[in-house]
Amino acid sequence: MVRWIRFLFVLWVVALLDAGHLLNTIAIPPFHIKPDLLLVFLVFAACNLPVEKALIVSFLIGFTADVSSETGLMGPYTIAFTVFGAIICQLRRVVLMRRMVYQALTIFVLTMLIRGSAQLLMLLKGREIGPNAYTMLWGTAAYSAVLGPFLWIVLSGLSGWLGLDPESHHRRRSVRR
Repeated sequence: MVRWIRFLFVLWVVALLDAGHLLNTIAIPPFHIKPDLLLVFLVFAACNLPVEKALIVSFLIGFTADVSSETGLMGPYTIAFTVFGAIICQLRRVVLMRRMVYQALTIFVLTMLIRGSAQLLMLLKGREIGPNAYTMLWGTAAYSAVLGPFLWIVLSGLSGWLGLDPESHHRRRSVRR
């Protein structure tokens, strides 16, 4: 229970950073491109939790992304984060996320997929996308992929405190086989 409270606290801090004006100081002009911290947190959690917990966490992070987004729509990010969180849980058996290159590539691809599918869901709900939507998508994916592995190091340091201890999860998986 205490670990869930800690996790929710960190999720709240990440959501405040993602939705607040602090990231505006590192935004890339003229399109105001910022990294997607919630997505990096999703990839880290989905790679380091058992599948059942990872699905719950993916849903919570997606819901938080919907709440903190500027679109005003509820659901697109919740659906996209949950679906792709489940997919990354399955892919972690194939690709180990111990190298920064794999982390960056995974974050880039998932940013493209999650944000792209969320944009598609918003279009289906009647919301128009802006003229620079594709530039924003590529820019956010690239920025998140560059910054993501460094945030991964910070999250790895906090993982024991959060209950996301990657080493114990990998030991449990290898013991089951």
